[in-house]
Amino acid sequence: MCTIVVTFNENSPVTVRNMALAVRHRGPDTFEARVIGSHGVAACRLSIFGNQEAAMIFQDPLTGLTVLLNGEIYNYSDLWRELEVEGHCPGSDIEAELIARLYSIHGKGFAAHLEGMFAIAILDGEKLVLARDRFGVKPLYYVQKGKTVLVCSEIKGLLKHPKITPALNTAALEDSAVFGYVHSQEETFFQGIRQVKPGVVLVFDSVGAVSEQTFGAFPLAFYLNNGFRQDYQGAVRETKRLMIRAVERMFRHGSMEKGIYLSGGLDSSTMAYIARMELGYPLKTFSLADSHDSPDLLAARTVAKALDTEHHEFIVSLGEYWRWLPDYVAHFESLMAGGVFHIQGGLAFHILSKHVSDHVRVAFSGEGADELFGGYYWIYTHPLGFSDRIRGHLSRFGKNERLEQIVDAIFPQPEDEKAYRRNLLDDLLRGGLSNYHLQSVDRSGGAFGFEIRPLYLDDDLSQWAMELPIEYKVPEKYVTKRILRDAFRDDFKKHHIEEVTTRLKLGMPAAVENLDIQVSKQVDRAITNDELHAHPLGHLLGSKKGLLLFDLYEHIFFRGWDHHSDTPPTGSLLSRVWPR
Repeated sequence: MCTIVVTFNENSPVTVRNMALAVRHRGPDTFEARVIGSHGVAACRLSIFGNQEAAMIFQDPLTGLTVLLNGEIYNYSDLWRELEVEGHCPGSDIEAELIARLYSIHGKGFAAHLEGMFAIAILDGEKLVLARDRFGVKPLYYVQKGKTVLVCSEIKGLLKHPKITPALNTAALEDSAVFGYVHSQEETFFQGIRQVKPGVVLVFDSVGAVSEQTFGAFPLAFYLNNGFRQDYQGAVRETKRLMIRAVERMFRHGSMEKGIYLSGGLDSSTMAYIARMELGYPLKTFSLADSHDSPDLLAARTVAKALDTEHHEFIVSLGEYWRWLPDYVAHFESLMAGGVFHIQGGLAFHILSKHVSDHVRVAFSGEGADELFGGYYWIYTHPLGFSDRIRGHLSRFGKNERLEQIVDAIFPQPEDEKAYRRNLLDDLLRGGLSNYHLQSVDRSGGAFGFEIRPLYLDDDLSQWAMELPIEYKVPEKYVTKRILRDAFRDDFKKHHIEEVTTRLKLGMPAAVENLDIQVSKQVDRAITNDELHAHPLGHLLGSKKGLLLFDLYEHIFFRGWDHHSDTPPTGSLLSRVWPR
């Protein structure tokens, strides 16, 4: 976990330093800012891999390239072995040196050789090269103003530039009101601030012209692979092998002790089982709930005991909920106004992350498992009802051709359950994964200066999962993730935790289910229906809770309220529910 800051064709030391200071939380170990020719660069480092004393801003003496990396390259050693055969020898153990060498050999095609989670910026003379891993695990934002390009790992760094004035991107709010996240993988909640799309390399030249090359695309409807040849039992064995290999590869990348977010469900328990019992790593596990009888808390405790992990439990109170909500909104840099996902899940994960950061520098989460192995229960049981739900959200807009085209592409007429399931999983693997799940996870790790690795997005494992026939994952409506359950069923049974393979998924929002009821009552009392209906964006926000979140978002990003404050912003809706 590190920070990338670049001011391309602008070399103000004060500006680049201020931009980097705004995101210093991502890299608490070192801080660097410098001018290189007509450009400015800065970096904040969280030391995970390689020489901890080395400069984060890597300037390659052989090529003159300047390379900045946020993330991890898991095939680092494999790539150097291949390069050494061709006569290229490493001068350090810095991943950025590897990237410089690959770029000098392959040009824009360098990123296709990398396996891992990464955002990269390269200064190549009068060119700026930006790249982002194919799932969008690591963020990278930019603003282009003529020939000047401003780049940062988080939006708040860009907002520190004197020429950037924050303005709401209403289209992004519309997306969120329908889907629960920004559907476009390029747009953000701020006008003019864009993301490097996952799996893409962007190249800007000295006059501001830009070219784009895709290296990490995956096919539409990936799970309808009719040419798959392996029988089911063989596929189960290969799934298990690749899961173990993914855990081994990610756990050995960096020597520090590592942890797992443990819910007691299939995804997290499988990671914990492999790390502890198959590979013998020491392991810390972490769970959070709002009551001592939470089903996930109890299930996680059972799994942790069976696997002999160092287990930590945390109970969150209503006061903590309100205290941490502004911090979450400030770091997430987006809003959820309805749609598919629930803000309570992100907030619960954020609060738990604060506790996790006190114990480890690297932790593992299960993002991507549902999208890759077919884990969203409602997609299979009620795809037609789910389409009605999305169209119901859309109906609040009146006529909106842009959104109508997106919804019609996912839910074409006439109604077709199979087509809707296919399209939903395909769609969630993109915007839903990168703009909600991964964005939320990255910010919650960055907020507290540690790294979170989504293990199921390992390159080989995820590619395998995308090639599996749908019937191997979801053979019937009420059975999800069948192949993943079967791969470790006997192992869980041997350790007397076979219920891991049969439990229904609850999800992170369940961790604060009781608090959610209390919060909803407080918000309902504090905000009137008239206030919601009178607000110019009330029809998009959709609820009193949505209005409160937008009001908070507005105070943080547009009115300059410091979310670290011990008092809520004067006149805000938050002040009506703030714990005294």
